Amino acid sequence: MLLFVFLTVYLFTLALQVFVPYIVRETIIFGVTVPEQNVKHPALRNMKKHYAQIVGISGVLLLMIMIFSYYYFAQFEAMQSILLLGCLFAMLAVSMTLYWINHQKILKLKKEGQWGLTIKQVRAVDLTARSRDEMLPWPFYVIPFGVTALLIIFTFRHYDQIPDHIAVHWGPSGEADSWRSKTYFTVISLPLVMLMLQCMMWGTVDSIKHSAIKLAVNRKEESLEEQLKSRKYMSWSIMLLSYAFTILFTVLQLSNIYPSMATAKSLLPVFILFLLLVLGLVLVYAWKKRKLRVSYGDNVVSEVMDVDEDRYWKGGLIYANRQDPSVFVEKRFGVGWTMNFANPRGYIVIGLPLLILLFISFFSL
Repeated sequence: MLLFVFLTVYLFTLALQVFVPYIVRETIIFGVTVPEQNVKHPALRNMKKHYAQIVGISGVLLLMIMIFSYYYFAQFEAMQSILLLGCLFAMLAVSMTLYWINHQKILKLKKEGQWGLTIKQVRAVDLTARSRDEMLPWPFYVIPFGVTALLIIFTFRHYDQIPDHIAVHWGPSGEADSWRSKTYFTVISLPLVMLMLQCMMWGTVDSIKHSAIKLAVNRKEESLEEQLKSRKYMSWSIMLLSYAFTILFTVLQLSNIYPSMATAKSLLPVFILFLLLVLGLVLVYAWKKRKLRVSYGDNVVSEVMDVDEDRYWKGGLIYANRQDPSVFVEKRFGVGWTMNFANPRGYIVIGLPLLILLFISFFSL
């Protein structure tokens, strides 16, 4: 079962890494802003093609090494876990190394070719965009909070029937592998973790909802459609993820209250369904992003271009712009959104719940 879980995650991650250059906005290539006139440059096409080929081939080779070593060298579950994680991180290291190399090459190519220097930079704005936003409203994210509150009350009402030692961690097989002594704090540690995750997800969606809708100046309608749909799909994905976490943690909490539920046979299907749902949500979102992607033709001629924000992106991965009120912005490489590290509100939305999670983990998990 351990191998099945890692293979599922590994293959999904590998596929995502291979195709990510073809998912992000076409005018953002390996984290660098490229004017529309240059997006079809042969060198850029070759970089994306070679990146996909090298990551794909190296990923398959690492997969073969992983399976072979798993059966012939790793004798214990701890060794197997280290081996599988090592291969996964090795594949990601290959991907990020190639990304960084291509990022530097494009920056050099852009500088030498003086791309965009003679073109006026314009920021496109649509005042009607907010009224057309289809992101889910906040009540959809309140239901999990209510479940958590009821679960905490239910736990305290059944405190006496909870065993003296409660499970706080479960392995890939569904078996509990870490326990803590029962106290009033430890018995609600899982619901508290669930509450912090719910706060982070709700805060993320609310921040995305109030983030700027960035349009392509020469493709306003197409890019507006892409932005609105992407935000809609992201809100649905986070909502479903919040519900999935709520169900998973509720089942785990009830298994501590009713020990008869705490068996691998009962919990393993829940873990597998949760994993498949998470991977499925990412896959659907990536597919939708690819489908909505604004396409540019050859020999584009334009007197204006989108504002070049490369100076705000460190390595094309870390965004820090004090002038941008957005808390979250879409990633330049990858799927999803990343935080504006120059906006203090992001540290409240993400940082504060993380600190509380660390506190809970240190004293109870």
